[in-house]
Amino acid sequence: MASRTGSGSTVVLAANAQSVLTAMVAMQVDAGLTIAMRLPLLARGAFGDVGGQREASKAVVEKAVAMAESSFAVGHAAALFWWSMALNPLTPSGLGEAAARAAHSTLEPFSRRTRANASRLTGRR
Repeated sequence: MASRTGSGSTVVLAANAQSVLTAMVAMQVDAGLTIAMRLPLLARGAFGDVGGQREASKAVVEKAVAMAESSFAVGHAAALFWWSMALNPLTPSGLGEAAARAAHSTLEPFSRRTRANASRLTGRR
């Protein structure tokens, strides 16, 4: 994304903020649906059901993997940010764009998994 100055920078910053907000809201909806669909499975797993225990294991493992991916993504975004700052100092709108890219790259592993889990648990694909 190219940095803009003047009134265009306000539009770019607003679009970046709206994009991050939209991704967060979609992830929250999918997470709520996943929790609602997963709770009965986890309850059965607590009473010895193999499918419920497998779902619990899957939930724990995927959260650890998503956290590792997200940590790598935010580290990568930070490195790119500082590298670009060293080569080409950002304007205030460029700083906003860099922050939006970092937020997107941090949220993406979680968003992808919540979307996939909601689809899998509700049977929609």
